[in-house]
Amino acid sequence: MVAMKEEKKIMIVSVLNHLIERDPDWAHEKMLPKFKTVYGGWVESCIRHHKHSRVYFSRKWSEGWLPLDEYMDFYNYAMQ
Repeated sequence: MVAMKEEKKIMIVSVLNHLIERDPDWAHEKMLPKFKTVYGGWVESCIRHHKHSRVYFSRKWSEGWLPLDEYMDFYNYAMQ
């Protein structure tokens, strides 16, 4: 059996932690829907650029993690 290279993954919520560091108001639980909206905006941008399907991003949200390169893209989008 051939071992597969494990993909480096980072939890999506890590972006929220960075937003909280930058602006403590993000720590309020009422900001969670806004965070999901930010994720949704990034997803729409990715879909427009034909990176992945809506189902892919929905699955990633449910799993709670993104591959490193996509995480960095989302991080940059969220921190604008």
